[in-house]
Amino acid sequence: MIPEPDSAPVFLSSAALSAKIHGCLLGGALGDAAAAASGPASASSTSITADTQLALYSLDGLLEAIEWANQGVGADETACIWLAYLRWMRGRGLPLPENGPSPLSRPIDAEPLLQPAGTEGDADLDPDVLQALSTGEMGTRQRPLNTGVNTPAALVRSAPFGLLPYVQTETVYKLALDAASLTHGHPSARHSAAVFASMVHGLLAPGATLRSAATEALAQARANGVPELADRLQAVLDDDGGAGAAAAGTSGGTPTSEEALAIGLHAAQAVEDAADAAPGDGNLSAATGAAIRDAATAGGTPAAVVTGSLLGTRYGTLPETDLETLRERGVIEKLASGFVAATVAP
Repeated sequence: MIPEPDSAPVFLSSAALSAKIHGCLLGGALGDAAAAASGPASASSTSITADTQLALYSLDGLLEAIEWANQGVGADETACIWLAYLRWMRGRGLPLPENGPSPLSRPIDAEPLLQPAGTEGDADLDPDVLQALSTGEMGTRQRPLNTGVNTPAALVRSAPFGLLPYVQTETVYKLALDAASLTHGHPSARHSAAVFASMVHGLLAPGATLRSAATEALAQARANGVPELADRLQAVLDDDGGAGAAAAGTSGGTPTSEEALAIGLHAAQAVEDAADAAPGDGNLSAATGAAIRDAATAGGTPAAVVTGSLLGTRYGTLPETDLETLRERGVIEKLASGFVAATVAP
C-alpha cells in the first residue's frame, strides 16, 4: 500500500511531517477532552475518552500493517485495524466474541492510561461500536455493519488514516471507508470519516492550506458518489457569515457524522481565514484553543475532535496550557513518535 518515497508525490520534510502527525493526534485529543475541561471535573487535569482511545488504536492497526510491510510481508490493513479495535475492547475489560479472533497483544495494550480499571469511564463506550465488534464479524465496504447508524463514532477515530505519507488521497479515502465499515455502515457515516481523513492527508503536502486540503477531499467525495455531502461541506468553505454557518448547524441533540464534520470544519476554517487576513498578528495556539471550545459548544466532542485534528495538522501549534493538563499527553506523543519512525522517510 505504501510506495517507496522516490516514487511517491512530494511531501514535507521528515521534521515537518513529524510535527504534523504529533499535532493531529494531540489536537484531536484536546478536542476530545474539551467537554471534560468545561464540566465539573478537576480543573487540574483532563482526559481522553474512548473516542481518542480508538483513534490511537486506529493508528496502531495501521502501524502493525506497516511493520509487516517493512518486513516484506503483505497484510490486510483493514483486518489489522479490526484486530486493533478488538484489542481495545479487551483492554476495556469487555469479552471478545466467541466466534471472533483473539488477537496477539501489542505494546499499546500495556499502556495503563488507555486501560481504565474496572468500569471506570464506561459511560464513554459507544453502544453501536460495541455491538458491531461483539458480532465477531469483520465489516467490509461491500458488507458493512450497522448500516442504519449515522453517529460520529467512526468519524472521530479516522484522522490517523490521513497521516500516511507517500500515498495518494484516493488510497486514504478508501482505507477510511473500509475502517468505518467495521462499525458504521451508513453512507454518510462512512463517507464523512473518509472525507475527514482525506482532509488531514491533504495537509501533509507542501504549501497545503485547510481550504486546499478540504477541496481535494470533497473532490474525492464526489468521485465516490456522495455529492450531497460534498455540497454541504462546500457551503461551509464558502461561508461568508451566512449560508455556510447555517449549513454547519445541527438539528439539536447528538450531531450526525456530517453535522459534526461540518461544524468542526467551520470552526477550523475560521482560524485559517483569520490568520490569512492578519498574518503574524494573532496567537495561533490561543485561536486553536478557542476554536476547539467553540466547536465543542456547537457540536459536542465529535466536532471539537475534527477542529483540533485539522488545526493541529495545519499549524502544529496547540495551546500549551491545555496540553499540560492532558493526562495522556506522554502516551500520545510516544505513539506518534513510533508511527513517525515507521512511516516517515529520514
